[in-house]
Amino acid sequence: MIENLTTCLMIALAASSISITVTQTELFAAYREWTVKKNAMIGHLFQCFYCLSHWAVFGGMLVYRPALLHSGIALIDWVMTAFITITLATLINGLMFKVFQAAISMHVMKHDAQQKLQSHK
Repeated sequence: MIENLTTCLMIALAASSISITVTQTELFAAYREWTVKKNAMIGHLFQCFYCLSHWAVFGGMLVYRPALLHSGIALIDWVMTAFITITLATLINGLMFKVFQAAISMHVMKHDAQQKLQSHK
């Protein structure tokens, strides 16, 4: 049980990192723009960290196959475990997004301060 919970936590952490990186960083900006032009729904997927984290979790679930619940009905156990893992990923995403916003805000404040200092010279 603890091994499966650890696996779910690791999948949630990885899914959160993947989804924030793909949807929020400049590294993937061109890819996001390209996908929006090709298909609006898929484009939205690559702009929404919550949406993308679902798919990243599903991918992790398919590879690692953890099971937190054991009802005797494998599909129900898989779906429940996937949504528990998605909930963990969502909580981690929220924390990561707050940190990301704070870092961007700090960067903007530094840039503005440097601009003001340079304009006074």
